[in-house]
Amino acid sequence: MTHPQLLQRFGNITDRRPHGTGYGGRMSTYVLRDSETGEDYEFSYADIVTEGFRTVHVGERVRFLIDPDHPGVAVYVIRLDLPDVEAHY
Repeated sequence: MTHPQLLQRFGNITDRRPHGTGYGGRMSTYVLRDSETGEDYEFSYADIVTEGFRTVHVGERVRFLIDPDHPGVAVYVIRLDLPDVEAHY
């Protein structure tokens, strides 16, 4: 049986806190709100699953997992609203 906290969740980015607010004060912290429960979770850029530059923008939709060992922390954050690459070239 799958642990309920390891099921994928969906939400939106609600805030980006500047450098120095992350784990150990070394990196930026992002906040997302679970679309189903309304709970907020924090994560760092290192938790974003992507190739290249890791970033998200306030308002973006994401898929994520909840870290069962760290309440209030999201892990394996995947962007669902990827920008159109052609618009940048």
